[in-house]
Parts: sequence; structure tokens; C-alpha cells
Amino acid sequence: MPVIGDQVGLTLDRIVLATDFSSSAEKASSYAQGLAKRFSSSLSLAHVIDLSVAPRSEAAVVGLPIDEMRRTSAENQERLLDDMTSAGVRTTAHTMESHNPAATVVGFARELKADLIVTGTNARHGLSKAILGSCAEGMIRHASCPVLTIGPNAKLAPKGGFSFHTVVFATDFSSSAALEAAVALSFAQDSVAKIYLCHVLDRPGKDICKTAELELKFEEALQQLIPRSTYDWISPERVVETGEVAPGILGLAKKVDADLIVLGAKHSGTWYAHLVEGTVGQVLMKAECPVLTVCAS
Repeated sequence: MPVIGDQVGLTLDRIVLATDFSSSAEKASSYAQGLAKRFSSSLSLAHVIDLSVAPRSEAAVVGLPIDEMRRTSAENQERLLDDMTSAGVRTTAHTMESHNPAATVVGFARELKADLIVTGTNARHGLSKAILGSCAEGMIRHASCPVLTIGPNAKLAPKGGFSFHTVVFATDFSSSAALEAAVALSFAQDSVAKIYLCHVLDRPGKDICKTAELELKFEEALQQLIPRSTYDWISPERVVETGEVAPGILGLAKKVDADLIVLGAKHSGTWYAHLVEGTVGQVLMKAECPVLTVCAS
């Protein structure tokens, strides 16, 4: 997904679909299939057998026997592979075994030089409470490419070809804000989508005049994130909200009927960060559309 100077461009030659074959993963599969068809991408199915819950003894009280997990994985991979190839998507299936599924998927995507990872999470009450949720968290925090996560409340992808029509990009003006904005703009440009650039003032203070000054300041800062080259095809809306960050982003997305939210994600030094306590986790749990995260290392 190249970003060169002030130019934005979107190429998705290689997409990785991280799946555990759950209902949430099936929802993510529909988006991966749609994007792969739209961009003529090669799609790699990545399933990791989690050895941390797979004792090798049939007599074990906790966990599932490893042989059964391998058999189930092979059956599910074959089914999903058939579905994708029947839909005209160039697809390969990869099954791996690891005690850290997130790290394994991230490493696989990096080795493949993937342009995008697509995954799902079914953790309605906290991303860390489900294997797929925990895996999604690790990928969001560590992947070197953007991650498209389909949360528990996200709608199914439209059947057939699809594109994103309304994009909300929310930023806290971190050091990687320009890169995050470029990725958001590239998705919007591809679909000639309407894009809203948003910043939420979570502690505006009680002085109305100072709040108005801050709003104007951040509107100008949002303007500076938009390369001049994009004005030939885009008329972005700049929105500065006040209040709690995650509800502000979700409220705007609902108001404009967004079908994609783009956020920056902070890199973590551990694979077990508490994403659910942050803005990204809160947005993921309640968003009615996919959430694209860009993590700058």
C-alpha cells in the first residue's frame, strides 16, 4: 500500500485473512473476498492452531486434543478455500501451529509482504476474552501493514463486488497522523468516497472562547493532513467534536452512515496489551462497520 510524497494510492496485491472459522471469522471472510475480487488480489488464508489450548494428551481435562484440532482445521480450510476459489479469488491456505497466534500471523504477513490483514473479533465484552479477539489485538498492535477488523456489531459485506462509500478518519495528531491520513484517503480515493476527517476534544474545558479557538486550531490541523493532489477528486469534511473520544467517533460514523472507520493504533512492546481499555478497542466493540487500523512502529 504505497504512499509517496503527497500522493496517495491504493494497491492490495496480497491480502491475508486470519481466521479461526468462527461466525465472526466468516463475516470477515466476506470482506476479504470482496476486497480480493475488487483489487484482483491474491488471498492467503491463515489459520493458527493455538498450542496453548491444545494439550497433546487425550486424557487431558482442559483443552482440545491436538489431532482433533488438526483434523477440524484441515476440513475448515478446505471448505473456505473451495468457497474462495469458486468465487474467482486466487487463494492459498496456510495452517500453522503456535503458542502465540497473533505473532505467527503478523510474521507470516510480513514474510509475504502483505498489503492488508483482514480479521474478525467476536468479543462483545472485551477483546481479550476470546482467542480471536486476543489475536486481533496482537495484530492491530504489531502488524507492519494495515489491519481491517470486523467487530461483533459490523454488518455483513454486500454480496458481489463492493466499495466503501463513506469513510471516517479519526486522529489524535500523533507523529504518524500524516501516514494514517494517507491510508484513509487512499481507500476513499479508490471508491470516490466521501471522507470525514475527525478529531475529538475529550477535555475542552469550561471556557467557551478557548474551546472555540481549539476547535478552529484543530480544523486547520485536519486541513493540513490533506495533500493538495487530492483536491481534484475530494471535498473532505473536517469535524471537531467535544466529549469522550470513542463515543464521538462512533456518533459521527452513525450520523454519516460510514462503512469504514480508519484509526491509528499505537505499537505495543507486549503481545498482551489491554486494547479494550483504549479508543480502538471501544470503537471496535460497537462499530457497525469495519475498522481499519494503521500501526506505526
